Amino acid sequence: MMKAIYTFFWKQYGWKIDFPTAPDQLLDLLKEGGVEKCMALAYTHKPGLSRPLNSWLHEFSRKNKAVIPFGAVHPADSDLEQTVIECFDRYGFAGIKIHCLVQQCRPDDERLFPLFEAVVERSKALVMHAGSFPQPAENLKVSYVANLLRRFPTLKLIIAHLGLNDISAYTDLLAAHSGLYLDTAFVFQNKTVKTPLADILEVIRLFPERILYGSDFPFILEPPQNGMARIAALDLPQETLQLLFHQNAENFLAALGQ
Repeated sequence: MMKAIYTFFWKQYGWKIDFPTAPDQLLDLLKEGGVEKCMALAYTHKPGLSRPLNSWLHEFSRKNKAVIPFGAVHPADSDLEQTVIECFDRYGFAGIKIHCLVQQCRPDDERLFPLFEAVVERSKALVMHAGSFPQPAENLKVSYVANLLRRFPTLKLIIAHLGLNDISAYTDLLAAHSGLYLDTAFVFQNKTVKTPLADILEVIRLFPERILYGSDFPFILEPPQNGMARIAALDLPQETLQLLFHQNAENFLAALGQ
């Protein structure tokens, strides 16, 4: 599957990913870079694949305690509710990953309501690609995330990629919803990506305890250390860097029982 994904990125975007495809080797690279724990985010591009992928992720994370699993659910899965229950009650996953661009759904898709309800009831978390970065689409609007949070106000939700290209709108949502977080995945991992640095620094200044470091490894063109170095070069206070690179993730996972 990893080989197929690497091939897709090459054919679709011209990205040549040089990292290994074997999960064990990828994890070894992270450990060599000083990573103590990592979130493994699984998602599927079509229905019917979620449960086999989750079964594999459960076994992989059981053997590798550094891996914190977030399972896969597709909005069109015929067994969506059973899949969600299996992720949480059988496997003990920390949460679920939804990729609205790949899965062609809105963040407030009613088909996912059983998932959102289970996440809230079990005090788990949701990681969601919901924004217009790096590719805009009609179903990727901040207003749909706002709808979701109005319907499920206590949902613990991480929005990937710092909410680019809508940081100002997500900054307002952060002020209104204490369970909302942003991550830095991919944003600092490609030197060709032009980032709205002033907006990024402002949201970090306002909400330093709700920004999580993320790399998007291995679907990046540079080692994670490059992205970390770019963040470290932002001249942020040392206590803020400690929050971004360690403490926020530790607190977040502890609240999930991880």
